[in-house]
Amino acid sequence: MLLTHKSKTFAVFSDTHGKHRKLPLEEVDFAIHLGDACDFGNDIQFRDFLEWFILYPSKYKIFVAGNHELQWEFEPERFLEMFPKNIIFLEDRIMKIEEITFVSVSARMGLHYTPKIKIPNHTDFLLSHAPPKGILDNDLGCPILKKFVKKLNPDYHLFGHIHQTAGQSIKENQTTFINMSFLNY
Repeated sequence: MLLTHKSKTFAVFSDTHGKHRKLPLEEVDFAIHLGDACDFGNDIQFRDFLEWFILYPSKYKIFVAGNHELQWEFEPERFLEMFPKNIIFLEDRIMKIEEITFVSVSARMGLHYTPKIKIPNHTDFLLSHAPPKGILDNDLGCPILKKFVKKLNPDYHLFGHIHQTAGQSIKENQTTFINMSFLNY
């Protein structure tokens, strides 16, 4: 899905599950994948995804792990070694690139604790794999993430995980929530 924010263009997707080569290649400033690039830790699919993603026509490439990136759960050092230098792995931290502030939290299925991230003055994008409770979540969203979103108050919260609400968006207060899942879209 394509977005424009602060005169920058974004191609954002998640839940490609090995079908990333079916996505159109759009020339953008930022390409963001919100997890589940592979199925159940499938290294062949994940390596193919990384080979495809490094060539995506964007200045910046950001990746957030999903619940199917089992490599990150069980072999984090090996997982990080797989990443080419031009892909930013973003989890549980804040990154500002060209005056756009990204915050990412490790909500693959949900959060087990409130993120210990210093809240920036302004957040453009909150990136996670799972949705917050009550937002395009089919009753599977994370209540801790919902509280964190309210505290952070980002312009956008981008996520995936729930294939059935792929491509849907909702605005609550100042935050636009968008499910970026590719499957079922």
